[in-house]
Amino acid sequence: METACVNKCEAVSKCDCGELLCEHTFVDHAKKGHNTYSITPQMKVKHLLSIISQRKEEVIKTTESIMAQVQKIASYHLSQLEELRQRVVGMEDIDGAKKDLDALGPSKKHLKELKSLVNALGYEKLTCGVVISGSEDKTIRIWEDGQARVLEGHTGWVYSVAVSLKKGILVSGSEDSTIRVWSLATAQLTQVLKRHSDGVWSVAISSDGEWVVSGSKDNTLRVWDLASGLTTQVLEGHSRGVRSVAISSKDHYIVSGSYDTTLRVWSLTTGEVIRVLQGHSNYVYSVAISKTGQYIVSGSRDSTVRVWSLTSGNLIRVLRGHDDAVWSVAISNDEHFVVSGSKDNTIRVWSLTSGETTQVLRGHTGEVLSVKLSSNDKYLVSGSGDGDKSVGVWDLSTGEQTQELKGHTNDVWSVNLIQA
Repeated sequence: METACVNKCEAVSKCDCGELLCEHTFVDHAKKGHNTYSITPQMKVKHLLSIISQRKEEVIKTTESIMAQVQKIASYHLSQLEELRQRVVGMEDIDGAKKDLDALGPSKKHLKELKSLVNALGYEKLTCGVVISGSEDKTIRIWEDGQARVLEGHTGWVYSVAVSLKKGILVSGSEDSTIRVWSLATAQLTQVLKRHSDGVWSVAISSDGEWVVSGSKDNTLRVWDLASGLTTQVLEGHSRGVRSVAISSKDHYIVSGSYDTTLRVWSLTTGEVIRVLQGHSNYVYSVAISKTGQYIVSGSRDSTVRVWSLTSGNLIRVLRGHDDAVWSVAISNDEHFVVSGSKDNTIRVWSLTSGETTQVLRGHTGEVLSVKLSSNDKYLVSGSGDGDKSVGVWDLSTGEQTQELKGHTNDVWSVNLIQA
């Protein structure tokens, strides 16, 4: 038996640097960006979760320290209360004891505040998550702490990536006319969906992870049942390619944006068109729906971002400021702001209330093709093209780019984010 570490474990994999690897040494080589072969699914799962697990351990240790402090405070309060009780029982300075009791304050409130701090600390430690990107180089990358695993299989540009944590899947749409479903844990391909007659420009997953909606260059949308892999509905109405699709959080509506310059709102249940939104003067590149289903946001080649009412279809406001086409839009979960990425190489953050630009993020040297917000609205991930080919991670509290992920050899058309 060949061994692969000082513990004399059996070698189960080989690295491209020539070393034999076991479960202990595999992660170290993967972090260095080395390619390995004959890796078991169990090892892939360990690698995917290793860094997040380390962060969780750090949070647990910190939490234990804070809880120890909480216990000290509680003990102090109890001792003070016992002293006051003795004073009252002994009829010693009752008025003074009452004042001291008021000054001591309700310990439950203090403990509740400290518990909130513990929860907040744990959440902050886990915000960076895992970034996913799809590129014109035909690959998908899963990024963890600057290192990437590469998913290969598409034979055309990867235009769109979506994730469902409930089902543990990643779904990608490509110029090769297929939709591919991958396991997030193992990065293995599990399904290939084929029915579109031209490139798939956009994919979205329902909240329960049971359905996928796709928009295609063939002018149609398709609704797919992932359990069977079959198309359940074909939505027709757009006269040109469907560049972007989104599903409302309660899975009632689909919104699509098309090169025919319109947006369409569809019933996910019946497949019927509910309304057509007109106003853009050029291709609609991107659509997004707010978490409550109140707003639709769209970005267009006409350089504008438009905010619409989902229920009435009325145009609420037009956001102007970009100097070129708007490739991608996103709306915050708290519905306070909108983010847009443009061909002018910038990202803009807009107040949804006033329509004013609150931040302009500069850092990409090429057009910004895709933007995605974290679930807590604190971070933004962006994908770029036109010579840049990078993925950016931004801290919206400062407007600074905190990370630049390089590895794709062509434009990054879609990004997504998994938070631990």
